[in-house]
Amino acid sequence: MKMTQPKVAVIGSLNMDIVVEARQIPQIGETLLGDRVRFIPGGKGANQAVAAARLGASTSMIGAVGADNFGEDLLAALRKEGVDVSGVKRLADTATGVASIYVADGDNSILVVPGANDQVTPADIDQHLDKLKEADIVLLQLEIPVETVFYAARIAKSLGKKVILNPAPARELPQEIYEYIDYITPNRTELVRYAGIGASMTDATDTTHTNSDFIRMAMQRLKELGVAQVITTLGAEGSAFLDEVGEVRTVAGHVVSVVDTTGAGDCFNAALAIALVQGQSLKEAIQYASQASALAVTKFGAQAGMPTADEVRQFAKTGSSRPTTTLGEQIRVKRIYEPPAPEDGYRILVDRLWPRGMAKADAAIDEWMKGIAPSPELRKEFAHRMERYAEFSANYLRELSSRPECAVLADRIRDIARERPVTLLYAAKDPVYNHANVLRRWLIDE
Repeated sequence: MKMTQPKVAVIGSLNMDIVVEARQIPQIGETLLGDRVRFIPGGKGANQAVAAARLGASTSMIGAVGADNFGEDLLAALRKEGVDVSGVKRLADTATGVASIYVADGDNSILVVPGANDQVTPADIDQHLDKLKEADIVLLQLEIPVETVFYAARIAKSLGKKVILNPAPARELPQEIYEYIDYITPNRTELVRYAGIGASMTDATDTTHTNSDFIRMAMQRLKELGVAQVITTLGAEGSAFLDEVGEVRTVAGHVVSVVDTTGAGDCFNAALAIALVQGQSLKEAIQYASQASALAVTKFGAQAGMPTADEVRQFAKTGSSRPTTTLGEQIRVKRIYEPPAPEDGYRILVDRLWPRGMAKADAAIDEWMKGIAPSPELRKEFAHRMERYAEFSANYLRELSSRPECAVLADRIRDIARERPVTLLYAAKDPVYNHANVLRRWLIDE
């Protein structure tokens, strides 16, 4: 088994997912008030790059974003994971891709604007040919132009690289592309579409799609078109592939506490790529990918939920998923003058003014959120007098609940805390009677 660090090149999309939660989804011409909005880094390409990096691969990304705040946020999220983003171009005249997701009572409506993703061209592949040359394996999806995917697959194969195509979202593909694909990973619905078996067979809930004979026939059809191996993902049921004699073999799924399934497929593809590079057999690689993707659904957010290699190893040994942590366990408070510590996690200063006598370099903060700190009027009223703390707390809680910018910043803090510890930093001398403790109670809804 290959023990050197796998090198993965991901060519694909970067999107900012804007999730709006409301009591109901507005009709045409209707204006409603929503309950909550979240900005979550996404895009199948970026998700797969994060998953590969978390699992220990040296990962590079080729794609495009706009020269806007969303684009910078998406690049920052990838850099934080150690992904090489030098292959992601920034376009001044095109916005970053976004997915607007409206959620109400479990139902959702999604509107995707590809934006810069539609501007990823074969010229970008040529410009960053070094990344394909250095890679052991190349990951592709279909959220960028099909002609670019086709070109990338052809160039990767000419360089002797393994190519995985995650054929989602389902799109019309040129038949010639299949000969350049080593592994294709459709779900049931995509398998039916790409195999082209029966024009009426488009409903993945149809029982004819679940028996092994139908799956074998569809996967064999794709192999006849030129794909070296077909791996069909079956959701909670696991995965299916064809063995050496053309019989269907299945790898069972895993029972976990599901929080968010958004990144499961992207994690599966990244983990499959790494396991194959490491020399695992196809069945072993699928088992590893199934374990990783099972862990990915136990946290909120596609990228935030991607597991590390150590977590997957532990899951494989014990069968138990990540221990669940509450926001109360993840969010803590600390005086900014105390030395930074590894257990601090993401350090956020929640003061309007910079603390006296402290250099910014010494503070080691990840973010400075002035907008969620108490207003100057409220701070003046409190003046750090203990007898006024109860009244100050009540007024600050009302202020937090009434200012829209506080809701946005609070959601950002909670999203970070679902991924790793967060420390709220304050400058006040009193470790108990300070605004950071009030803010923490509000964030964890105590």
